[in-house]
Amino acid sequence: MRRPSRYTSPEFSDRNYRPARGAMPDDWREPDNQPSPEEEDPDIAESPLLAPTGDDTPLQPRKRSGLRIGQFFTGGILTQEEFTRRLPVIVYVVFLMLLYIANGFHIQHKHNELDRISEELKQLKTRAVTSSAVRMTLTRQSEIERLLREYRIPLVLDHTSPHTIDE
Repeated sequence: MRRPSRYTSPEFSDRNYRPARGAMPDDWREPDNQPSPEEEDPDIAESPLLAPTGDDTPLQPRKRSGLRIGQFFTGGILTQEEFTRRLPVIVYVVFLMLLYIANGFHIQHKHNELDRISEELKQLKTRAVTSSAVRMTLTRQSEIERLLREYRIPLVLDHTSPHTIDE
């Protein structure tokens, strides 16, 4: 059941109405009126526990309603109508939080995989440079001649220079 607004309660009257702070300048009032008690003593107006009453009796502390720590620990909060009405929103927010956490773990896994692949790529580049250097030394003509002599392969190289074809 919804609580009635303070503007529809029987205590409300024009005499107790004060607009929200900042709506009017603090020094504003009707030209012939005396300052209100809230204007004279700002501590009274800003106290959250004091509520205005309809008569001239002193202000009484406002009865607190809402959530209490004990209700949270005993489970009494689960039976309140307001909680059960907002339960789908709470479940949706919890679901989004779980998605956020799962996404963090997924990103962490991908970063680890990326680090592993980049390390492997670095090793492969080093291996490619090494094998390229070895191939280059093995294909030099002097190295080929040395290997032919070492393995006693009878291959005769022609030491004459090539000639040009005249037209």
